[in-house]
Amino acid sequence: MTEWYQLPTGAAEECRTKVRELLTGDSFLYKEVQAGDVSLKAWFVREELIKLLRSHIYSKDSSMGRDQYTGNYFKPIRWPTVLLACTALRCALMDYEETGRRGGTVADFSSIGFSGGCSSRC
Repeated sequence: MTEWYQLPTGAAEECRTKVRELLTGDSFLYKEVQAGDVSLKAWFVREELIKLLRSHIYSKDSSMGRDQYTGNYFKPIRWPTVLLACTALRCALMDYEETGRRGGTVADFSSIGFSGGCSSRC
């Protein structure tokens, strides 16, 4: 994730600032696109979200998206799956926002793993 969003993990305060910018208005989930004279938000098209979904759903033969029993649930990828991935990205970014570095519980998206912060802000 740090390389996807180019987070400066060597400088904690700079990292926290960049993460705050990404979290403001959920800008980590959209791109600004031009439609004539108007700038619009194209939601859920960030490469980072696509990379997350591909890496966890289709990466190996045994992955859920490629498995013979569960594969049909991910063709096409449905909104609940996309929204769950968005929540996972938000919670991971929130960990960087608080500390400026990755915590030991980034993979745990429960309120316990995020000291109650994720349940109130995710």
